[in-house]
Amino acid sequence: MTIDTSAFNAMDHKVHDWLAANLGPVIAFERQPRWRPGWDVVVERDGAPLGLYVRGPRGDSYVSPVDMHQEAQIHRAFERHGIPAPRLLGMIDDPLAMVLERLAGRINSATIADPLQRQRIREDFIAIIARQHQLPPEAFAAVGLTVPQTAEEIALGLYAPAEAIFRANIGRPFPLMRFIGGWLRRNVPFDRTRAAFINPDAGQFLFDDTHVTGLIDFEVSSFGDPAAELAGLRLRNAAEPLGDIGALIDHYELLTGDKISKQLIEYHSAGFCGVNGFLLWPLAFNCSPEQDYVAYMHYAVWASRASIKAIAEHSGVVLAEPAEPELRPLGFSEAARHLVRHIGAMRGGTPVDDYARDAGAALALYLQHWNDFGPDVVAANLADASALVGRPLTDWDEAQAAVEAFVAAAGPQDDARLVQHFHNWLRRQDFLLRDCGQASFLVGGELQPIAAR
Repeated sequence: MTIDTSAFNAMDHKVHDWLAANLGPVIAFERQPRWRPGWDVVVERDGAPLGLYVRGPRGDSYVSPVDMHQEAQIHRAFERHGIPAPRLLGMIDDPLAMVLERLAGRINSATIADPLQRQRIREDFIAIIARQHQLPPEAFAAVGLTVPQTAEEIALGLYAPAEAIFRANIGRPFPLMRFIGGWLRRNVPFDRTRAAFINPDAGQFLFDDTHVTGLIDFEVSSFGDPAAELAGLRLRNAAEPLGDIGALIDHYELLTGDKISKQLIEYHSAGFCGVNGFLLWPLAFNCSPEQDYVAYMHYAVWASRASIKAIAEHSGVVLAEPAEPELRPLGFSEAARHLVRHIGAMRGGTPVDDYARDAGAALALYLQHWNDFGPDVVAANLADASALVGRPLTDWDEAQAAVEAFVAAAGPQDDARLVQHFHNWLRRQDFLLRDCGQASFLVGGELQPIAAR
């Protein structure tokens, strides 16, 4: 079979040619239409078709605590120790990408019709991560991550490196994330002293009719508290419902004998949601051309909202909801509306072309919202910041610097005020993202509540 390469871009050609040279003739090749480049491929190997997934880079301006070479070593470690995951078949240097054997199965256990089977699959996943957490740290020596020793190092094993990436890349005052980082350091659960290899971006697995066929996506793995992986289920639940997360934690406790409190889940919910903020907010100010700006903004705002809400739950703070922004156009609103219509009317093409068009339309709508509601949002944010620091503030950069200075000098007695302040700010950011693109389902979404335990 001859592959039609006429619609390939430069990256597609490089991936195709590497596969043909290293694995065998390419008989099917399709780029996934999503925010991260990836390819579904079939090659002919030893006279038989072999399905592959090629996992591509996230863009030049994105920095991860675990690079792709380390992620590849995680796949190798899982294969050596019987944890089901895609088998690594090779690494492409340009573009940097992992070549993985495609696993059978599908994602999103909410699609299973039979409730008993649905629960069995979810409990099968919990049993796998319970086994993973029992592996000794030396099983992952080739990954090259530091094994934490103290309770503080265990709690902050992923959070501290993510915060360091944020500080190195943000290039401006950004008090929201300074507050979250400080709160995590001040509230370490010192009774948690066992480090395991965990994937806080949890709940990602493939399954068939009988069992989980493999875990996937390990780019923010770390050594840390097993409770952090259970807390991460709350984030995954927003896109791929997992049922009663409290019941899944109960099942983990039954299998392991560990005891996981609500306070512990809220701490690590704040932590991993904070990691998303640390890694994604810099892209709001320095975004590579291939990245989906609005999708990343959705994830940054939603995860930061969830982090602040988890801090409120942990601290017993009852949040009040701010007033919704009012229509207060900056001017020439028709220009923004016309841009939305103009991009939406552009002809489609391949699924990748359609995705790029729709991402552009989402960005145009986001800018329209800023034109129509931005002046009111900015005025409300400045009023909140002025009230917090006790002096009038007149522009956003001045307010960010002033609030960051306030956060740096604040103590635990100021947490409630700061939690409410950032909740207000994030709710307004959330409002501006309404109906903007494929990730807009996150607008208004909340973490699944965790009952006292």
